[in-house]
Amino acid sequence: MTDLAIFPITKKWPAHFPGRIQLYSLPTPNGVKVSVMLEETGLPYEPHLVRFGLNEQTLQEFLSLNPYGKIPAILDPSGPEGKPFPLFESGAILI
Repeated sequence: MTDLAIFPITKKWPAHFPGRIQLYSLPTPNGVKVSVMLEETGLPYEPHLVRFGLNEQTLQEFLSLNPYGKIPAILDPSGPEGKPFPLFESGAILI
């Protein structure tokens, strides 16, 4: 398993369960879509709250995963060829 600590976002939101999909989101309509999908598919994930009230979506750590500064974003530690795979935008994640 790859060490997720190489990703800047994990400095702000450390992975307590690095073998799980890391979900960076907020309970908004788009944010909830991804968490519902993860729950329904039974994929193990670890949620991280990105607080808009504190402008956390504009922090360099978050922007390193999604340069658009929007939630949701995920970091899948078991992506293609077993390498971590970052992905953002709810539609792309759902596909």
